[in-house]
Amino acid sequence: MEFSQYMKLAIDEAKISLREGNNGFGAVIVKDGQIISSAHDTEETEGDPTAHAEVNAIREAASKLGKNLKGCILISTHEPCPMCSTAVVWSKMSGIAFGYSIKEAIMQGRKRIELTCDEIFKKANTNIKIYKGILNHECSILYRKDVRIEIKKLRNADSAKLDELNADSVYRRVNWFQENHEKFGFINDDILNAGYNLLLKRFGITAEEMPIIKKSDKEIVFHSKNFCPTLEACKILGIDTRKVCKKINENSTDILIKQINSQLSFSRNYEKIRPYTDYCEEMISIEVKNIE
Repeated sequence: MEFSQYMKLAIDEAKISLREGNNGFGAVIVKDGQIISSAHDTEETEGDPTAHAEVNAIREAASKLGKNLKGCILISTHEPCPMCSTAVVWSKMSGIAFGYSIKEAIMQGRKRIELTCDEIFKKANTNIKIYKGILNHECSILYRKDVRIEIKKLRNADSAKLDELNADSVYRRVNWFQENHEKFGFINDDILNAGYNLLLKRFGITAEEMPIIKKSDKEIVFHSKNFCPTLEACKILGIDTRKVCKKINENSTDILIKQINSQLSFSRNYEKIRPYTDYCEEMISIEVKNIE
């Protein structure tokens, strides 16, 4: 069975979960190539600690097929916890496939019960098949700490909230510059290069991730292709990046590079911004000030 198409549906369920304020897990149950059920976790919205995505999917499948789910395969974005793995055993499913593992979650610093589904299935003396790492990268994004932080900030954010986030971003970036600028060897470069290198340093990325495509005495144009938590949060929440990035990122980045020289200006081409293109086209320019 090709699991990727079903995992994409499970990821969609996980995104719905995050939009609702739940914990970002999705699951699909398939039998003979047919989708029997799909669900996400509803622990927070229903106040039910057992309402995991896998349990919700099993309950829906059982309502259609009965409690014996032999021949069914569970596809979930995250390796099932011990409770859900045990539910798989009791339902007599034939296999599971998951994207992100308990081990990976623990290495990331997330709180998990360190008991794998493989261990539980062996203890239960079952021959449930396990397929690991299905769309692992796509699933891992759902559980990244930096993406989760952005989701929490942006979920249901109105214009006033975005203004508040922008003010916080300005404060943090200026404070970071003031605390670290004496360590920057590039500050005495020409101001365009200094501005560009400052952004590389601030966001911890390489020149390969932010290649310069055009340069003159007055402007540097570059394409940002680095991993961006704000971009991923906007994709998950269904928010237009053109609105969010204009409101909370452009201004704070502009103020950051002005710490080097007040003539510097940062801007974006909002016709070329992710996810609508493969990169974000951004510019650092030298403002020409009129002298009267």
